Amino acid sequence: MGTFLQSLRYTVRVLAKSPVFTIVAILSLALGIGANTAIFTLINALILRDVPVRQPERLVYLSAVRQGNKITLSYPMFREVERGQRVFSGMIGWGGNWMPNVEVNGVLSKDRVLSVTANCYSELGASPFLGRLLTSEDENLSGGANSQVAVIGYEFWQRRFGAAPDVVGKQIRIEGHPFTIIGVTRKWFTGLTTGEPPDITVPLTTTPLIQSGAFDLESRSLLWLHPVGRLKDGVTTEQARAQLQSFWPDVLLATASTQIPGLRRQTFLSMGLEVSSASRGMSTDLRDRFTRPLYVLAGIVGLILLVACVNLANLMLARAAVRSHEMSVRVAIGASRWPLVRQVLTESLALSLTGAILGLTFAYWGSRLLVLLMTEGNTVPVWLNLSPDLRVLSVTISAGILTGILFGLAPAWRSSREDPASMLQQNARSVSTGTGKLSKALIITQVALSLILLLGAGPGGTAHRRSRFDRCSVLARTWTKNASRNARACPSRTPHGRQVLRLYVSQERGRECEAGSE
Repeated sequence: MGTFLQSLRYTVRVLAKSPVFTIVAILSLALGIGANTAIFTLINALILRDVPVRQPERLVYLSAVRQGNKITLSYPMFREVERGQRVFSGMIGWGGNWMPNVEVNGVLSKDRVLSVTANCYSELGASPFLGRLLTSEDENLSGGANSQVAVIGYEFWQRRFGAAPDVVGKQIRIEGHPFTIIGVTRKWFTGLTTGEPPDITVPLTTTPLIQSGAFDLESRSLLWLHPVGRLKDGVTTEQARAQLQSFWPDVLLATASTQIPGLRRQTFLSMGLEVSSASRGMSTDLRDRFTRPLYVLAGIVGLILLVACVNLANLMLARAAVRSHEMSVRVAIGASRWPLVRQVLTESLALSLTGAILGLTFAYWGSRLLVLLMTEGNTVPVWLNLSPDLRVLSVTISAGILTGILFGLAPAWRSSREDPASMLQQNARSVSTGTGKLSKALIITQVALSLILLLGAGPGGTAHRRSRFDRCSVLARTWTKNASRNARACPSRTPHGRQVLRLYVSQERGRECEAGSE
């Protein structure tokens, strides 16, 4: 321990003698490690982190499988499964997220509304921030419109009610129907939809009220319900799958949408059942859109950090060449080569870990900026818990140690290979210019990595932007030709034109994602 502290004190003195180099190195590493940490923070919050509920590892999601595609269940199917299962301590069902018209204090907007079974919050282990949450008494099949209740989300409460503490008991209107607010959920509670928390949660039995047109809760043809079960203690996912599949054919027979023999009935009865873990929440539109781009972006910033490591390795190699006379004197008076290598690695690790600590600060702001850029144009806000957890801190520290070793290996290897007798005979000028083949190899590597980044990001990005521009231009010309005289100059001048453009672009993005996944 004493030797380590001595090396650390000497490292501080050496780096303090070259403040410009030290500051440039730390900032370069902070930006590189910070960018990687910011991307990983988003990946962790959106993909890797468990949902903030009680024992998320015990949750499983049920879905029907029709012709290789996972689909939801009908409400009668949910009740039959709930009646026949023996592996869950409880089952919850939810439908949505829908975007109906919501009126708050006379202001109308479209907000995210989720309808759930009354035991949803209790099974997830949620507690209210204000008021109370839904209970079995709130599922009122025969109650009138004036007896319906709703729970609002923390972010919705701040955005639409200005965080008013007396919000409990107030009324909102969903599709013209009054709902009384009974509670507010806690901050960062997203239920089972990561990044897209429901603004309003209502009992499942009120779904016909918030759906425009005829909606029959007991319909066997409407497949709209997402079922989730909580495994009993000691029951595994495989055991649950076996038990549920044992009576699944009986569920299909009891809930078939038609009794007339034919292709429709045969297709329905041939559906399978998939049981999968729901510990990380459901696959939302946000996760489907950004999982692949985030991994690609992580690879890009990883290459950028590697370029920074190669650049710093070259700088450290030049510093080692300048200090080779000092190292040779220390060897000549009896020092072994391992302490010299350890000293060089200590300097590189001190730089990288300092850069990693500063990079956490950059990542804090960078991750939030990335969320704003990614979700620009969304009609509803996205809420991701970007606070660093143990996984993020571990990745940051590991990145700091790895980068320190990477750009410290070259000067350490040079220090261990030098002949002290020949170094002492050379003057400072000849020593500083004799970086040799290793430095040239590092320069070639840096140029090669930079070219890879330029070739990967430049033409592909330009082609993608050009293709999007061409599609929008074609649509605009087509719309202009058929639009009314008031809107013939540009389709975005009318609300209907803007809506069509947004719909077209969203459909095109969906086709691109499907084509990319194939």
